[in-house]
Amino acid sequence: MRHFFEELKKRVQVWHERRAQRIEAARQAELDAEARRRVQVMEFNGELFVSVDGVPLLDVSDINGMLPGAVANARRNFKDWREEKLFSNS
Repeated sequence: MRHFFEELKKRVQVWHERRAQRIEAARQAELDAEARRRVQVMEFNGELFVSVDGVPLLDVSDINGMLPGAVANARRNFKDWREEKLFSNS
């Protein structure tokens, strides 16, 4: 009888571990899909940009420079995009 419970305990443990792996794999797949959907490359004013949620942030030339400069350019690009969107909605 003791052997039966030990074997049952081992099988339940394996089941829990595999279930945790499946849950983690599903979570990672969902995160990957969201990242692909939200972070993309888009054209804006005739140039290619890295965009987040359809907002152009980093110009291709920004990526070659230093990070603080790239962030400053991303903010400027965001403001330009936002201003154009506000102007087109008016």
